[in-house]
Amino acid sequence: MSSSLKKKKIKPAFKLWFEIGDDYVFGEGTYGLLDEIRRKKSISAAAKAKHMSYRHAWDLIKEVEKHLGEPVIKTQKGGKYGGSSEVTSAGFSLLTSYKKLKKKMKNVCKLQ
Repeated sequence: MSSSLKKKKIKPAFKLWFEIGDDYVFGEGTYGLLDEIRRKKSISAAAKAKHMSYRHAWDLIKEVEKHLGEPVIKTQKGGKYGGSSEVTSAGFSLLTSYKKLKKKMKNVCKLQ
């Protein structure tokens, strides 16, 4: 990199997402939503935390599940105290893989 570019502090950046074939499956937004569901145990609370509608959150989750062919969350319908949601092993695998790969990519960018 030329000295004039270094003075301007230009650095590499990237966006990470997972695909199956050419189809988008999972990226930063769905990572954030699924991680919020993991922490809050609620799709509704996770959607609010991510500033999206409950319907949009469900649509994102269903789209991921459609591509994977298995559920990423398990829900329990509400009763007197409301329902709950848990991230499945497939969901945890996605979260873990995404987080690890993003960390590796950030480290590669730091080397530049």
